[in-house]
Amino acid sequence: MVMFFQILFGFFALFAIISVLQKWKKQMISLTGSIFWILFWLGSMVVVLWPEIVQFFADKFAIGRGSDLVLYVAVAMLFYLGFRLHVKIEGVNKELTKVARRLALDKVEKEEKK
Repeated sequence: MVMFFQILFGFFALFAIISVLQKWKKQMISLTGSIFWILFWLGSMVVVLWPEIVQFFADKFAIGRGSDLVLYVAVAMLFYLGFRLHVKIEGVNKELTKVARRLALDKVEKEEKK
């Protein structure tokens, strides 16, 4: 029997997939990012509609409940995505520092020529 939450989540996941596709069409996210998020939302729909699948895998990993497995995987994914975001921000900071230094040096050179 499909519960109200499963129906509601299904509509939310479809809305999220449509949003991802719109962002991809506007070139706001890459094809790789789009594929990741579409697979994520499809996987989420499968987990919500058929929770016994998660329980099967939880049993294989000797985890008591399927919801615990989902929580562990979600936390691990969040930490990984946070790490990737941190690395990307550090890269942007380094590039910004290089640009600021180059602009400052160019300004000094122009003033010396005057």
